[in-house]
Amino acid sequence: MSRITIVSGIQLSTNPRVVKEAETLAAAGHEVEVIGATLEKRLADRDRALFRGKPWSYTVLFDAASSALPDRLELLGARARLRFWRDVHARLGIANPRQLGIAGPEMLKYCLAHPAELYIVHNPQGVWVGVELMRRGRRVAVDIEDWYSENLVPGDRREFPAEDLRRLEGAVLRGAAYSTTTSHRLSEALVRSYDCPPPAVVYNSFPWAERNAMDGKTFERKDASIPSLCWFSQVIGPLRGLETLVDALRDVRIPFEIHLRGNCRDDYRELLLARAPEAWRSRIHFHSQVPHAELLSRIAEHDIGLAVETPYCLNRQLTVTNKILTYLLAGVAVLASDTEGQKEIAAMSDGAVTTFAADSSSDLASALNRTLSDPAQLRSARENALVAAERHFCWERSAPVLLEQVERALGKQPQSVPAVP
Repeated sequence: MSRITIVSGIQLSTNPRVVKEAETLAAAGHEVEVIGATLEKRLADRDRALFRGKPWSYTVLFDAASSALPDRLELLGARARLRFWRDVHARLGIANPRQLGIAGPEMLKYCLAHPAELYIVHNPQGVWVGVELMRRGRRVAVDIEDWYSENLVPGDRREFPAEDLRRLEGAVLRGAAYSTTTSHRLSEALVRSYDCPPPAVVYNSFPWAERNAMDGKTFERKDASIPSLCWFSQVIGPLRGLETLVDALRDVRIPFEIHLRGNCRDDYRELLLARAPEAWRSRIHFHSQVPHAELLSRIAEHDIGLAVETPYCLNRQLTVTNKILTYLLAGVAVLASDTEGQKEIAAMSDGAVTTFAADSSSDLASALNRTLSDPAQLRSARENALVAAERHFCWERSAPVLLEQVERALGKQPQSVPAVP
């Protein structure tokens, strides 16, 4: 079979899409290597657990978990370069690949020294690597799991070369052997914006088989007599819709528990609790992250999953994150803000997903009142969630799409990259 290099450049445990891609391609018989970096020492054990004993390899270019002085100095230098070049862009508007991530030039150097028949690039720095590889006649595919140049908080644009990245995105999408993305709405928008072939849609789902490892235990719910709602992310913080949730509580008539999972600063926790009505504060519970293997079990303890995407940028309006799909796989009803991406999922979920107007606390309160006041409807939504996950939104449905693209790409000659405008 073929040698395939997946170019990520970030922490393996924070990039599950890359892990699923590597598992799928290795299972199909390809020789697969993932290039990443250990940027947070506390996640190193989770990284190792993800690739230990697997039929694919993982190469770490920067290692925050290493105690060796050269490794520590190398990482410090990489972080200093990232800060320096982003400051240069903020002050002078000069673009440099170092602004896109911590490991772009290092990944390019590694790829050139370790030839593969196909390079699959992810993340902003990977897009730059992909363009450079195509200029050298290498066969490249790209996964646009976010519309990177359209995924910025307004205040970050001064430091980040969004326009330069946009030109790179167009070049790699037009010249790639294939491209994939996370929703039909995002695929259509990329075609309109870049006049590129339509990226194939590979949803951010997880394997149905992971349900076999669910433990069926209850660790988090405090009061089984009332419903429970959960939300998770890597970080509990602003611009994630949680303010909309606590504001909605003023108009919710039926008590329920709220469970939030992710890394949370103490000051934000206090701000969020202070914003909530006093009667609700004792029902709001915070939980730390758990390994992916435990996440489905913890979500399944609850009745409702909240997918409250805030469309502060075009990407958030169009993409589909793994959050809403994980809720469906866990078998919980979903309340989802009405972004274009999430409406795409709702339309295929036969009542498992109820949408509400994004950033509208009153509309979220109405959706909560309707859902919580009808136990039979809530049970039906939970049943329909599992049906939707099995039929449409599990990795077993997405993997064949990926494999078809890869096999077709490996039958093609490398394409020359279109000029970057």
